[in-house]
Amino acid sequence: MVRFEHYEYLNSEITGDYDKAHAVKCVNGTFVGTEEYGVASWLGIPYAKPPVGKRRFKAPEYVDASDRVFEAKYYGKGAFGSLGYDDCVQRLMSEDCLYLNIWINADDKTEKKPVMVWIHGGAYVVGSGSQASYSGANLVQAQSDIIMVNINYRLNMYGFMDFSSVPGGDAFKTAPCNGLLDQAMALRWVHENIAAFGGDPDNVTIYGQSAGGGSVSILPVLKEANRYFQKVIAQSGSTTLAFPVDCESAQGKTKALLEYTGCKTMDEIMALSEEKLQEAYVQAVGKFTSCPYYGTEVLPEAPIELYRKGYAKHISIMAGSTADEARLFMGEGANLNLEEQKLFAQRAVGDAAVYLKDEDKKYYQEFWRVCRTQEPGLVETEFINELMFRVPMLQQLDAQSAFNKTFCYYWSYPSSDAEIGAAHSVELMFMFNMRGFGTKSAFNGTNISDEIFTTVLQMWTNFARCGNPSTDKVEWKAYSAEDPNVMDIAGPGDLHIKRGLLADQYKAVTPLVGYYQFMDKYFTPHYLLDIIAAREK
Repeated sequence: MVRFEHYEYLNSEITGDYDKAHAVKCVNGTFVGTEEYGVASWLGIPYAKPPVGKRRFKAPEYVDASDRVFEAKYYGKGAFGSLGYDDCVQRLMSEDCLYLNIWINADDKTEKKPVMVWIHGGAYVVGSGSQASYSGANLVQAQSDIIMVNINYRLNMYGFMDFSSVPGGDAFKTAPCNGLLDQAMALRWVHENIAAFGGDPDNVTIYGQSAGGGSVSILPVLKEANRYFQKVIAQSGSTTLAFPVDCESAQGKTKALLEYTGCKTMDEIMALSEEKLQEAYVQAVGKFTSCPYYGTEVLPEAPIELYRKGYAKHISIMAGSTADEARLFMGEGANLNLEEQKLFAQRAVGDAAVYLKDEDKKYYQEFWRVCRTQEPGLVETEFINELMFRVPMLQQLDAQSAFNKTFCYYWSYPSSDAEIGAAHSVELMFMFNMRGFGTKSAFNGTNISDEIFTTVLQMWTNFARCGNPSTDKVEWKAYSAEDPNVMDIAGPGDLHIKRGLLADQYKAVTPLVGYYQFMDKYFTPHYLLDIIAAREK
């Protein structure tokens, strides 16, 4: 039922009569939703005060109590960067972007429904809760007892920026992690208001993919967030999607902003217009990676160390990755053919590998020896799969399994496009039950199995219901460092548990995981431009 067209509409306050059947009283007002095909939705609900004016670059502030009545018909404005994907329905962007959306099955009268809160990915620089791909409508149609929520949060420099070196920066100590604090504030709003929609505030699962997977991996060790949920599903993202605050990308962003704008103090930065600030991002700051930063007030240590100390001991986690994660980045979607992807990988990894310390080169050589493929170009791609996805994910599960139940999956079921295989994001259309809508996706083509649609959606929602993703047809055994059971989602009729996940590769790459943020800067546009230029010749 998901269909979309772009718009630039916003919700308004209602002063006259309104639809009482779809009106829900929340702490910050009564919100009047809509219903279509048996799905009721409330879109564009603010969960925090707008982070504008004196609140720019500050931690989010909770909404004020209100007895006013508002439409909840249209998505709220997206964060700057939200239009990075064409399926973002709401085309308006602003610093005023902290909104969430709710979907329920109107025909299901189950009390205290399990709640699933989706946090979108996009490298912490693009994406939005208004993406049609992330609508909850199809999900709650198929799994009627689930309430689905998704959110916006501040992206790029608006959500992840270090001002400690700028005069006046002491008043902005949360800025390196404000995007995470936005997510935590949204979870507080859900905890305090979801019962009014029929949800159970004590049965909340947060889930996300890519940067969203990184977010839901970090939130369990965040004191501002982890009281508001009980379960996590982290897809192709882990705790390493937080960098040290003194790293090149964090400090480079700050320097670029100051140089481009000519500002020398925080007062001058705060005085910039929204338009001038966004211009500085597009022209200068955006060339640097964005992510949460640790060694800060919000994240005092690397998240994996906080896991090892038991900060998330009350939370159950399910996590996994796809077989060919990096093929998406190497191929820039489906734009590069396989041979061009191999060239990209060889250049990116080759340029980075020469900077390995002498004592670490043996681990890289060992990876080459044990790699599941020996094809040049694909070996480098597989190295990135391990370094950036699998090793951090398994380390997170190893640490957490000492405190609570964990589950692991490996998505090896490929798209119908042999050029990208089971690339990063290949599973998303299955999570949101996007039959039909997804057949035009570059990730999946037409390789859509009804059996996998049904089974995977049941697994994900079963975990949300009770913390166990097993179904009546497939037993999913828990994972631990001592008993590493991994669910391999390999194809129709082929979902099975295997022991360990490419263990020899994991062993070889684990000593190199500290190079993660170093490797990230080699995903640079000039590789892509050079390869395309060579093609055109």
